[in-house]
Amino acid sequence: MGKGGHYSGGLSMRSFKEAFCLVAIAVVCGGIAYFIHPRAPSFGIDKLERQLEEVQGMAEVFWVDARADEDFERAHLDGAISLNIEHWEEQLVDFLDRWPPDATTIVYCSSLACMRSHEIVERLREELGIEEVYVLKGGWESLLEAGIVEEGGS
Repeated sequence: MGKGGHYSGGLSMRSFKEAFCLVAIAVVCGGIAYFIHPRAPSFGIDKLERQLEEVQGMAEVFWVDARADEDFERAHLDGAISLNIEHWEEQLVDFLDRWPPDATTIVYCSSLACMRSHEIVERLREELGIEEVYVLKGGWESLLEAGIVEEGGS
């Protein structure tokens, strides 16, 4: 301490507070700019998603329904199999029996906000090493809107 009880070395406490405030303001401004910017990165989620129009143009597609069993039983896309987190172990056997390795696997769940399909895609990629597996963007709702399926699922 210097004369009169003031800190005399390097930065004063006031300088430290001013620097901290400037950094805090910069972080807040950067965060705001990031979230309102139209080209903000998506942290890799988009690279796993495919639009319905793109999927319809694929040569061979193997459909996986990641919704709850009740929703699958009520209605599902023709040819789709059920594979969800709740019954992963049991349903994985059926998946492996029916999965054509040359086809692109598309997983759907209820809606755009549903993350079940993302979980299934991640597990198929990580645990089984399947590379050509993607999430249908918009899920069941996009199939309904396109008239490909009829109401009955969630």
